[in-house]
Amino acid sequence: MQYTVNSMVENKINMKRLPAVEKKISDIRPGSDVRIRILGAVINCEGNTVVVDDGSGKTEILFENSVDYLKAGQFIRVVTRIIPMVDGFECRGECIQMLENFDVGLYKDTRKIINR
Repeated sequence: MQYTVNSMVENKINMKRLPAVEKKISDIRPGSDVRIRILGAVINCEGNTVVVDDGSGKTEILFENSVDYLKAGQFIRVVTRIIPMVDGFECRGECIQMLENFDVGLYKDTRKIINR
């Protein structure tokens, strides 16, 4: 059965997104990860593509719109969908959160406590 926007509203069909799980780039598993959050520094951005480094690795993230407003060195959080490919995966960005004045040391300490 195919749904249209109007039929979904009329029938009150709730379409839910999967939660975006926080992951390190090195821990991404294309077979099981669908939607993730990556926290890292912008290495490069050009057009609709941004390269992010989270300390465990680097990945290129593609967006529908231009990300030219980002600057190298900025710290950001990205919600992205993981698309499995034959030779790895592709990241399709959904949103970007700018993390100005973000305390990376405090964040790492907090993650250590949570992961105990």
